[in-house]
Amino acid sequence: MKSGETVPQNRLHEDIALLAAYLLSSGRGLLNEPSDYGAFRCADAARRTLEILERAGGSSPGLTEVRERLDGVMFAPMGGDTDIAAVLDELCLKMADSLKNAASAPSS
Repeated sequence: MKSGETVPQNRLHEDIALLAAYLLSSGRGLLNEPSDYGAFRCADAARRTLEILERAGGSSPGLTEVRERLDGVMFAPMGGDTDIAAVLDELCLKMADSLKNAASAPSS
């Protein structure tokens, strides 16, 4: 898909349905998994959501930056020395800034 193209409506519906399935199965999995997995599953759900937003043409440079940083975390080898709390703190601030900037941007 080329930059600026939007996702067909049926693809958007499928992507959102798959995200919901991922969230439900993650919730179920958390009942039997180590507690640290929850932070990674939530971060991955945020990454997937931002990816859908990008494909639908509704992202911004700041949100893309958050998604790319999440890609780096999620596709890194497990068991590394990633301080997930620090990464999530950083990305929460970046996300808030991006949303604040989007809210204050003039409408076209």
